[in-house]
Amino acid sequence: MFHTKYKLRTTAKYAFALTAALTLAACGSDSDNDTVDTGADTAGQTVSVQLDAAQEIPAPTGVPAAASGSAEVSVDASGVVTATLGVSNLTGAATAAHIHRGFAGVTGPVLIGLSSDDGGSTWTVPSDARVLTADEIGAFNRGELYFNVHTAANAPGEIRGQIDAGNATRFTIRLENVSDEGTLNVASDGSTEAVPLSPGAYIVHRNADDSPLLLPRDAANAGLEGVAEDGNADPYPGAVPGAAIFNTPVGADEPGPIGPGGAYEFTVQAIDGDKLGFVTMFVPSNDWFYTPTDADNSLDLFVGGQPVSGEVLESDIAVWDAGTEADEEPGTGANQVQRQAEPNTGPVDPDTRVSSLNGRGQSVSLNGRVLQVTITPQP
Repeated sequence: MFHTKYKLRTTAKYAFALTAALTLAACGSDSDNDTVDTGADTAGQTVSVQLDAAQEIPAPTGVPAAASGSAEVSVDASGVVTATLGVSNLTGAATAAHIHRGFAGVTGPVLIGLSSDDGGSTWTVPSDARVLTADEIGAFNRGELYFNVHTAANAPGEIRGQIDAGNATRFTIRLENVSDEGTLNVASDGSTEAVPLSPGAYIVHRNADDSPLLLPRDAANAGLEGVAEDGNADPYPGAVPGAAIFNTPVGADEPGPIGPGGAYEFTVQAIDGDKLGFVTMFVPSNDWFYTPTDADNSLDLFVGGQPVSGEVLESDIAVWDAGTEADEEPGTGANQVQRQAEPNTGPVDPDTRVSSLNGRGQSVSLNGRVLQVTITPQP
């Protein structure tokens, strides 16, 4: 499934110019599908969780060093959650506590709101709380849920604790731009140029039919439109529960695109049967993006029960069209992100399907590879 490819040279001047040219924003209930395999059998397993300010995103302010929390949580086979959470030494009374979906270091949506009968010191799951969907049980199994406790002084959250049952394998995912200034052919003037890539989004899932990042397939969701048109991944977590953003290049201090030699890296946790979906903008276009090409637009993270390791085949990744904006010649269009007057401009595409270029009867002339993806399981 994997092979080794060489790394093309870095063009530092081009990467700098690209960063200046693009204005890309920094980052800021799953569908019920009871046929989805939920992964490791953790039904009835009680997981202990420690909460502190160091895990909180964004970093809280003025938190006492002794601020902490401890919890125990379990999820049964039907998705019923039982949890008890105690907190102490906060800046003030806890005003709210929730169970969210998101990997460590990532913020995500609320799944269940907790309740307190003692003024905020102890929190439990209320009797009328909804049950987790099969996909959310999978998220619990892979360590993708967390507790978050809020106070008046730190409304986004003062202490946080990842719910990790210890069943998952941790992977580092690297997306590297291996294009150069001769990669993209511009037919109208016979020139060539590199292909920058934008911040994007990823998701670990078990959906048997398709990557949630691309649904619905008859029209792009708000997250996909933001990435494919403007390289802006900010809308994704709100549009697709479980989606997370990658936006800061390796070695950079701030979010931005990547030119030749640049890369994004992020880590995920997964269990056997989990898959990885991702999208990143093919920048010299109106609404094109890279994504995996298999039947469910995702990469298997396990094969034969063993973690995948190595470089993803070039044939397993392709350029797709989001169907949101009418296409202009790649690398030249006035409504493409490098030249447009403002985001989200340009005529609407009459064909709203989210589809591969081949599926729409389109093509792009490339002299070499643009995106190289490497999956590395951690010991």
